[in-house]
Amino acid sequence: LNKMKTEVGLIGKGKWGSNIRSNLHKIANLKFSIGKKDNLLSEIKKNNIKWIFIATPNNTHYSIVKKCLQKDLNVFCEKPLCLSPNKAKTLINIAKKKKLKIYVSDLYNFYSKKFKKLNSINNVYRSKFVNQKNPEFFDRLMYHDISIFYKFLRKNPLNNLIIKFDKKNKLYEIIIKLKKKQVIKFIYNLNSKKKVHIINDLHIVSRRDLLKEMIYNVLHNKINFKENNIKSLFIIKFLNKIKKKTYYAN
Repeated sequence: LNKMKTEVGLIGKGKWGSNIRSNLHKIANLKFSIGKKDNLLSEIKKNNIKWIFIATPNNTHYSIVKKCLQKDLNVFCEKPLCLSPNKAKTLINIAKKKKLKIYVSDLYNFYSKKFKKLNSINNVYRSKFVNQKNPEFFDRLMYHDISIFYKFLRKNPLNNLIIKFDKKNKLYEIIIKLKKKQVIKFIYNLNSKKKVHIINDLHIVSRRDLLKEMIYNVLHNKINFKENNIKSLFIIKFLNKIKKKTYYAN
């Protein structure tokens, strides 16, 4: 039966990597699963795989994705593709030249279908407990929210930003004003034992079965890869604008 399944490898042994691994066991022929300190290139050499799944820390994505593309592998990468828009462009161009596919994980794409229009004022509230001093909420949490709003944001440029951070209590508020006058207010409370994710009146629930569905569609070529790449690049650029202003504001 495994001969019928796509042969894949996985790099990343964290919590999310193990979620991906359990799904790959069901729908693909997983040839290897390694951590970021293991020798990826020797595993690629030993195993005949078509796809590599990358679930390592964000700052490692660029070099790992590049190595895999150079070895003629299609890449499924956890979001963000990398931290720099220019480097993300480089990776997308390498894939294009080599006629390879890159897919950037976009689990919350499902929820964007539920938003038919942008209100004049939109509220995003997210609470959870994050232990680290640097909660990395831009790439871990806000990335998903920008993904949900993407279809509105790409036609409606950012006009102004208001940033209020209470780092001691891990409370982060970012208000973005758009050219067409709408406002989106993001509040991230990362000091709360209660896990909540609400956009306007919609409760956003991270559904594990969506991960399986997404991986299946990627491996069976039922995805618009070009659109996924354009969207992932847009989100990296958008977040970088906010990160820059945040850096100066603090």
